[in-house]
Amino acid sequence: MTPPTADRDYWEERARRYGARAAGYSDAAMDAYEDRLRRAAINRLVGQGHGRSLLDAGCGSGRWSVRLAEAGWTVTGADISDTLLALAPRAPNVTYVQSAIQDLDLPSGNFDAVLSVTALQHITDDHTFEAAIENLTRMLRPGGLVAVLEYAPVRALGRTPAYMRARSRAQWIRAFTSRGYRRRAEAGVRFLGHGPYMLAVYLARRLRPSTNIEAPPPALNWLRAGCQAIDLTLARVPGITLAGDVRLLIFEKGAP
Repeated sequence: MTPPTADRDYWEERARRYGARAAGYSDAAMDAYEDRLRRAAINRLVGQGHGRSLLDAGCGSGRWSVRLAEAGWTVTGADISDTLLALAPRAPNVTYVQSAIQDLDLPSGNFDAVLSVTALQHITDDHTFEAAIENLTRMLRPGGLVAVLEYAPVRALGRTPAYMRARSRAQWIRAFTSRGYRRRAEAGVRFLGHGPYMLAVYLARRLRPSTNIEAPPPALNWLRAGCQAIDLTLARVPGITLAGDVRLLIFEKGAP
């Protein structure tokens, strides 16, 4: 596994290469496809802030920090990458802090909620991962919520890139319940739809090399919308939602 310094180097290089999109998928079509699914899950299970405080852990270029502030949260966005934070838009009720999650030095019990959107899965060292979860727990008030949207299949099979550590759904649940959290809710995010859509995108780019790869192919917007509708429906079906490989898990911190 790569050490934490390599994690930081990875994100700095990715930010220089892809700009603000570095915090999501490097492929603009895949990013556009899954962004709607993630947004629907977070809106449904995290909801409105009504002035409460939220830590966006691994905020990248501020996509979710800004959206959650618009939903009524007072947001602190923290990220390991100076370059990504420099690209983050300034917005009302959003404050940015540069720090790795495990090193973030903010007051204990400071937040009503914590959100991680595909950030914790990129902590590749097990000891650092455990330290990050401990630090998030310290900064969250008793009764507060942790929302983690991560790659969390029922079984983590096969090889993953060096910049990512694949953990199963059970491993994610254990990481929090072993610290006294209660699992409150979950929803699968990504199911079947991205397969046919991205295949169509690939074919469109091969057949028309002049296609702008920096944006989703407009001619396939109808297909993307239809495939997204399928995944959004599956996300609400009990039992089937477990089949998603990317999922949103909500935990409530217990009393001390």
